[in-house]
Amino acid sequence: IAGDLDGEKLEEMYSEAHEKIREDPEHELAEKKGVTHTRGEAGQMTSSDGTEHARSKKITLEQRRAKVTAKIAAAQAKLLAADEDEEE
Repeated sequence: IAGDLDGEKLEEMYSEAHEKIREDPEHELAEKKGVTHTRGEAGQMTSSDGTEHARSKKITLEQRRAKVTAKIAAAQAKLLAADEDEEE
């Protein structure tokens, strides 16, 4: 186990944690960061803390099927073009 933890040390660690919980069992809520997120163009998410993330937008079943059909057609066209080049 990482960090030089064996069975005994792990048991001690949990025992200490439980003792601390018994001393003060009241749960303290963590302070909220107040970060808000806004969705921009092309699925770009911008947070109020300045970080940006790319998010994919869900597409419908029909759109997925059309996408697959287009990929198949492109692959077939590529193979036909390769066959024509080999014949010439």
